[in-house]
Amino acid sequence: MDFSHLSEPLMASMIGALATVAAALVQLRISWRREIRERERGQPITKKTRRGPVIFIFVLAAAAAVGGFALSQYFVSLREGDRDTLRADLQSKLSEINATAMRLEQARTNEREQIETGARRAEGQRLGEEGASASVVVGPCKPEGVPGAKQECTEQSALRIAICARVPASATVREVQLYVRAANSKQPWEEARVQAGQDAGQARFADKFTERPDGDAGKQICQGFANWSGEKSRIARILVKYAL
Repeated sequence: MDFSHLSEPLMASMIGALATVAAALVQLRISWRREIRERERGQPITKKTRRGPVIFIFVLAAAAAVGGFALSQYFVSLREGDRDTLRADLQSKLSEINATAMRLEQARTNEREQIETGARRAEGQRLGEEGASASVVVGPCKPEGVPGAKQECTEQSALRIAICARVPASATVREVQLYVRAANSKQPWEEARVQAGQDAGQARFADKFTERPDGDAGKQICQGFANWSGEKSRIARILVKYAL
């Protein structure tokens, strides 16, 4: 048994009880030997001689009681030590469980962020494949000059405009599709597609598109357009397809 964790009062009680028991046993043995010798000699046994063993027995019982109490306290302290050890083990297990729960929560958070990031990326890719569009109605060309004079519009004198579509700032332009048709036409856009720099019946898109910033999160993709028809209004449309 390990007595190292006993308190000083409890240790003193146990030592005192053991010493008392030992002394009582020695005195009881001496008293019994004396009584035996007196009987062998034929001497009468006095009351004092008879009371000696009884007193030692009472002392022995008292010492045993003290020792038993001390021993019981020792076992109580052992149980308390076991409880402390068990409590420490439980606290350690709880700490491990809490740490595991935090790791799982962090893993779920990271997984959720990855899913959300993937969803945003997929949505951005979908929007990029669909493209960003813009269109404008351009009226007939009106030449500048003396009122009433017969003058015709030319490509050089036609008013030039820029048609711009907004895309994310991080987007990479893959393609700019160009369309032009008469303002009152029901022609499908798929059939009204033209190429950059192509003459579309007194109308033309510029050869190249340009980019310009539009705030911190976006930018404008612009394509120049000119209409020098003096009779027709045109609808010019661009469709910008991009990747993120």
